[in-house]
Amino acid sequence: MMTSSSLANALVLFHFLLALTLALRVIYSRRASSAALAWLTVLFAFPLVGVLAYLLIGEPRLGQARARRRAELVSFHGAFADRFLPPQTDPVCETRFRQIAHLVRADSGYVATGGNHTRLLSDTDAILQAFIADIRAAQRTCLMAFYIVEGSGRVEAVLQALMQAAGRGVRCQLLADALGSAAFWRSGWPARLRGAGVEVTRALPVGLLKSFWVRSDVRNHRKLLIVDYRVAYTGSYNLVDPALFKQNAGVGQWVDAVMRCEGLVAQELAAVFYGDWAVENAHNLSATLEQLAGYVEKMPPLVEPSTGGTLMQVIPSQPGGDAALVYDVITNALNVAQERVVISTPYFVPDDALLNTLVMTARRGVQVTLIVPRHVDSRLVRYASRTYYQPLLDAGVQLMLFDGGLLHTKAVVIDDSFALFGTVNMDMRSFYLNLELSLAIYTPETVATIRALLDHYLAHSEAPDIAQHPPRIQRFIERCVRLVSPLL
Repeated sequence: MMTSSSLANALVLFHFLLALTLALRVIYSRRASSAALAWLTVLFAFPLVGVLAYLLIGEPRLGQARARRRAELVSFHGAFADRFLPPQTDPVCETRFRQIAHLVRADSGYVATGGNHTRLLSDTDAILQAFIADIRAAQRTCLMAFYIVEGSGRVEAVLQALMQAAGRGVRCQLLADALGSAAFWRSGWPARLRGAGVEVTRALPVGLLKSFWVRSDVRNHRKLLIVDYRVAYTGSYNLVDPALFKQNAGVGQWVDAVMRCEGLVAQELAAVFYGDWAVENAHNLSATLEQLAGYVEKMPPLVEPSTGGTLMQVIPSQPGGDAALVYDVITNALNVAQERVVISTPYFVPDDALLNTLVMTARRGVQVTLIVPRHVDSRLVRYASRTYYQPLLDAGVQLMLFDGGLLHTKAVVIDDSFALFGTVNMDMRSFYLNLELSLAIYTPETVATIRALLDHYLAHSEAPDIAQHPPRIQRFIERCVRLVSPLL
């Protein structure tokens, strides 16, 4: 008969062998060395908790069905590009940025398209009024995908406009993330929308038991509104009223921006939406492509205007691969920067390679400016971010803390000639785990509008007080969080 001490020894041995097995999986997996070291630390420094954490979120498990769909999605985007987009030609821009466009095209299939007309919106009222105006003008389709939807305050008017559009025969579809929009799914809005004829789908549903074989923290972080395949919006803005959203978090109102686009880029963003919709509803992607073809062939031909407009390129990213396209684009853009880099991000938790790239960019004489909010809604991210400040400051990076609320805009501007704008944060979750969306912008006039917005943020920001040392216990906590920062 096994005694209590022998049972305890057996449990300890079992835990050690399990931790050792997981450690070997970490060592042999193809992941960043910083993330691997962080997981090894967690596995052996936090008994039971570390093993449980790894089993839940240690690997980007999509499930067999979703992994198969990921491969289909890659083919779907490539087939869409071949069928609907112009021939693959080198975009008219500097060689260094043309090479970035080639990188994106080779990985995603999407080419840089010209003739897109854009408008940058950075005021919540202006964003919502533009949404409502375009939804009310819709004749065929309204496609919406958001990480967070909350139908309170000023957002109610958007959802009302969507229901009215469905009532007059417009096909309206809303995709909302299961976790990010949890409050929305618990509310009466899904039933109201469906009752009005709006198709509503939950993205990446979660479940406790399901979490042991499919990661529940892989989220659809995209933000999209597409009307009639001719007008599209994307950016950092979730479908919420910032005057009401997370007001108990002590960070102020969220500050966001979106890009309104007219042109071929709207067709590309529609393809991104339909790919996600098909996966969540177990639809055949080949049939989805034919369905999309049926829609667009009833409209004027997809041709680029001969002159004017913005040259831009869609960068969709999803988990499951060994590489992260948007991460590669950012590091390449930093490496070719010659004069100035300006970055705006709410969450700054880079890996060692990205941190080193930023440091070396500044050390070789490029003026690098990083704008982050003074206060964020994640305590772990706040602690982790602070540990990166000193290496950046030592390298000459201008670090600025925004005081006008939680700055949520995600943008990178290189030499006033190239910009990235979209949903991607400067952290490993956005790069490797979430479904994200970015726009690469190659037209200086449009880049200038983003740069002007970042300059506006700078005018409401201050440099950190590096002379003020935090308490020793806080510094200890920050260093501990830094160890696991590649996992945030």
